[in-house]
Amino acid sequence: MYMRGNFIYKRLGERIVIERHRRKISQEQLAFITDIDRTYLARIERGEANPTVKVLSKISRLLSVRLSRLFKGV
Repeated sequence: MYMRGNFIYKRLGERIVIERHRRKISQEQLAFITDIDRTYLARIERGEANPTVKVLSKISRLLSVRLSRLFKGV
């Protein structure tokens, strides 16, 4: 189960990076606007963190993408 969890977080992080790049938003900008520490955001994007729904909701709102889209294909 542990390995499966890591896979899910890694895919989720990849989706966030893809959506962030599509909107030409830097990691620093996203972290600042969502009030998330940049190092924590970096860990989320690398699949090393287990973000809360609240954090994911902030990220998805700023990226103008549904939360479900971030989980698509995960």
